[in-house]
Amino acid sequence: MTRLRLAPREGPAAIPRLPAGERRAQLLEAAVQCFAAHGYRGTTTERLARAAGISEPVLYRHFPSKQALFVALLEHAGRATLSEWRRAIAPLASPMDKLRVLLRLNPAAHPQLGRFYRIIFHAQSEISDPLILQALQQHYQRYAAFLTRLIRSAQRVGYVRKDVLASGMAWQLIHAAIGFAFIKPLAIPGHATPAAVEQAICLLLEQLSGTEARVTKRPGPRRRR
Repeated sequence: MTRLRLAPREGPAAIPRLPAGERRAQLLEAAVQCFAAHGYRGTTTERLARAAGISEPVLYRHFPSKQALFVALLEHAGRATLSEWRRAIAPLASPMDKLRVLLRLNPAAHPQLGRFYRIIFHAQSEISDPLILQALQQHYQRYAAFLTRLIRSAQRVGYVRKDVLASGMAWQLIHAAIGFAFIKPLAIPGHATPAAVEQAICLLLEQLSGTEARVTKRPGPRRRR
């Protein structure tokens, strides 16, 4: 008796099974691309599933909603940034050297971390959603806590001025980084040249250490005698 050969099954049943951790990582990677390209409101679970090469039911096994996936992505972006910061400063002993490296490691300009910043910017426009607002607050609070600890360690050894709260200086650095991150994608000529970036870093370091920036003063009008 001739046995019939069945064609390979297509659709959801043909989706390869992955361990939960690998599937979650795959979904987060697909989410980066979708949310960055289409925004939060322009991204559907159908589009997310298609980008990940899975069915929507598989997506819902790992994330109960688009909102849950977006919030998880914000948390993932923060963890990835802090992990890269720790890796970059691990070989350094001086707190000031660590701060100098971090100022050059603005997440928005980093080749790997920069892609997360379109997600962060989209999240800013969705803060009417309590869960997204909370995730975004925690995202920046983690940065502030990390930088505050580092600045305090620099204050203890006399590298950073002690007349200003470490937490206040940490937020000042974050404000500067966010401003840079918002404008850089616009590709305005002269905005993010290496010389301009280096000058900005020097000014921030002077602010931290309490030294005065060298500013060339214009001569005032001559007084009549």
